[in-house]
Amino acid sequence: MMFYIFRWDMLYTVVSYFWWVLGFIWIVSYDNSVTPRLFWLTLVYLAMDVFFLVLRFLLDCLLSAAYCFCLPCIIAFMYYINRQERASEANISRLPKYKVENVEQPGVRECRMIPMGTNGHDYSTALVVLTEYAECSICLCRYEDGEQLHLLLCGHHFHSTCIVKWLRLKATCPVCKSLVASNEQG
Repeated sequence: MMFYIFRWDMLYTVVSYFWWVLGFIWIVSYDNSVTPRLFWLTLVYLAMDVFFLVLRFLLDCLLSAAYCFCLPCIIAFMYYINRQERASEANISRLPKYKVENVEQPGVRECRMIPMGTNGHDYSTALVVLTEYAECSICLCRYEDGEQLHLLLCGHHFHSTCIVKWLRLKATCPVCKSLVASNEQG
């Protein structure tokens, strides 16, 4: 499809150059030998061509001005959006820790997250995760027996090493972008 558009554009350019040359010759040396209709057709075509040329020039100037004036604002906005604070070491250390235990019974395959002793009262119960969801969204590896996991406040869980590396860069969950903890706490 693009090839046909290119060919029509090239054909239009060739016809346009032909009419420009022929039209200027007819307009400069206008006499009675050229029919008046052809003369006016050429004149209208040249006027339309000049109109579209000026319109294209004005649009190019407008786009260039918009690029020059708006691009710094867009860059500043993107920098502001992308500038996120890192999670503090205290916030990272407060995250609940779990050990993985894969359970395979006849007809049932599940992954259990067994709480470690440092979780506190709120996170002292074991969690069951379906096998389909028993993988780290950062490294995309399945949870193996004995691996250590962190559970974020939003409910997403990750390998401890993966999420700690992430939280040292950004203080948000990599899946839902919710804040891990407010910086006022730690």
